[in-house]
Order: sequence, then C-alpha cells, then structure tokens
Amino acid sequence: MYEFSRRAFLKGLGKVTAAMGMGVTLGAGCEKQEPQGPGGEKSQTASQLFDPSAIKERYAKAKAASEGRGKYIMALSCGSENGQCETFLKAAAMGAKEFGIETDLIRAATLNVNVLEGDTNDDVAWILDKTVLEDCALICAVPCYHVRANSLFYAITERCNELIDNDSDVWHNVRVGAVIGVGGSGYDAWASLTNISTEIFMQHTRKIVDQVNFAFCGLREWNLWMQQGQPLTSNTHQQRVTDMGQELSRTAWGPQPTYSEWYKMAIERAKELGRNVARAMNMPIEQAEYKGEKSAVECPVCHCNIVMVPESLPYLYCPICAVRGTINDNWQVVWNMEDAKKSRLSEFGMRHHGSWLQKDSERRRREGGDEVEALKKSIHSASKAKIISPI
Repeated sequence: MYEFSRRAFLKGLGKVTAAMGMGVTLGAGCEKQEPQGPGGEKSQTASQLFDPSAIKERYAKAKAASEGRGKYIMALSCGSENGQCETFLKAAAMGAKEFGIETDLIRAATLNVNVLEGDTNDDVAWILDKTVLEDCALICAVPCYHVRANSLFYAITERCNELIDNDSDVWHNVRVGAVIGVGGSGYDAWASLTNISTEIFMQHTRKIVDQVNFAFCGLREWNLWMQQGQPLTSNTHQQRVTDMGQELSRTAWGPQPTYSEWYKMAIERAKELGRNVARAMNMPIEQAEYKGEKSAVECPVCHCNIVMVPESLPYLYCPICAVRGTINDNWQVVWNMEDAKKSRLSEFGMRHHGSWLQKDSERRRREGGDEVEALKKSIHSASKAKIISPI
C-alpha cells in the first residue's frame, strides 16, 4: 500500500513554491541523510561552512575552477525551470556569445535550498561558490511575485554572510555583473523593488554595468528600457492604471506594442544586456561603465532609482549604497561622490560594518547585557502567547 510521506511531499512542494516566491520554501531540502551537492559531493555542516579554514579551501577551489577557462559568465536563475528568467538569461548568453564569452546557467529552483540560515545541508554553499567566489561575471535573473525579489533568491543570498568575515578577497569589486528583474504586471510600481533587492547581493562583489526590469504589463510608462529616446505622451503621476479600466490603460498614454511585439523587444534588450556584460569583461574594471537606462534620481553606484529621505528634504539617501545626496533648486539630485567611493556594500563598508557590530556588541554587554537577558527570560516565562504548530 502506498504510504503518504509528509516530509517527501513538503520537500517536493518546497522546490516548486520556492520558485513561485511562496512561503513554504522551508520544505525544500528537509531530508538530512547523506546530503549532496549538485555534483554529488556531500554538503557541509554549519560549523564547516563558517570555519575560516574551510572558507579558504572553498575559495581556493573556486579560483582553481576558474583558471584555464578564460572569461565566462555565471548566470543565476531564481525563476522556474525554462521560465521567463531562464529565457531572458539565455538571450543574454546569446548576446555575450557574440563576443566569444561562454555562459554557465544555474537553475536554483531545481536545487536543494533551505530557508533557515543554520540549516546548511543543501546546495546553497555550492551556488555561492559558483556566483560569489569564482572569477567570472555574474548575471542574476529574479522574478517578482509581490513587489520585490522572490523568496528563493533571498534564501540563497542571505546565506552569503558565511563568506563575509572569512575571506575579504571576496569583496573586491574587480568583476562585473548585471541584473534582470522579471515582474508580473509591473504597472503602478508593482515590481519596483525587484532590481533594488537584487542589487543588495550584487553590490558586494560586482560592478554593475547593466540592469533591466521586464514588466509584463507591456506599458512604456512602466518599462524604463522602452522609454529611451521616446518621450512619454503624459506622466504616470497624473493617473494610475489602478484608477482606469483595462482597455483604457492600453491607450491612455498613446499606442502600446502588442504582447508578441513587446516580448520580441524584451528578448533583444536581454541580448544587449549580455553584450554589455561581455564588453565590460574585455576592458579594465576602471573603464567599465554602466550602460543601462538612466533615471533622474539614480544612485551613482547601484544606479537604482529609489531614494530614502531619512528626516526631511532636501537631504536624501540611497537605501542600498548609503550614498548621501541633496536636491538642488532645479530639482536635481546632487550626490556625494566621496560617499560613492566608500559605499555601504563595498569592501570598506563591509569591514567598517563588521568592526562596528563587534564593538557595539561589547558595548551592550557592558551596559546591562545580563539584565537584558534576564528581562527576556522573564517575558518568555510570563507571556501567555500560545505557540501553535501544524504538527
């Protein structure tokens, strides 16, 4: 008789839903017997992953894997197998191939990815070795299901902390990269945080030379890459898609391409992204420039177009790179270029952050750490919150 295995069911379900950006990713990789990586090697334990000597060994293996290959691109797809992310990555690979650059593609949704940072019996270390440690360019393609990058991407990239304190050579931005965001509708800023959340991972190790967000609404007003050289007929702040009917949204801002026309344009844009990465790989890193679309408020480091106002205008801040800026009398952003030389996610920023956290931890211990721990225990003991579980 067939026996239902909840563990096996969740493991399979987790792999599917991880690519869909849903929250049951925890089921992926729950089996712990003889965990193996994609190449058949056994996965490492948490203590092995965070051991400095183990990190050195991983770094050495990654460098060895890169030697003798020539220049190549590592493409990380966080969408479904043969889905839109993979399609655009393969188009980018075609563009790069025109310059003799080969591309390796990682299908993260088909691999074993755990959500919990300490649960390391999966393939995440292998993915990070290929994308962070190897001497190659990197293109990440990430789907958007709810405003930002999907959970599979986060489950992978938030584990890169295992590399931060162990080998600072990883954080030298002497390699190039690009980002492809794949948003569903994308209108009214529904996909506005996709590339931005992906940049947090990319900025550690790559100088970004291109990024694009493919919003499937197909509207020029919400696909920045479609606007270049084509002035908008009106501004999106005057009327939201949310406030008009489906058909009106297709004509309110002038003629729009059909879906097939839009898709062909998107494929060509993805190819150009691959070409831009390949071109940048063939020049000194100091000469590599950002070739993506421009925006009025783009950060000089990550080139994202969202700013944060910490207190009040005219002062603002890049939420990714911590580069400060001000708005001048002409409503233009004047960025602090000294900040840009030492952005938050650069080697300087990461070293400072690690040192600051260590010192602040010591401060908290001095300033009543034992008292705080006792207070926490009393709260857990006295609280009447009922812990529930599906099991």
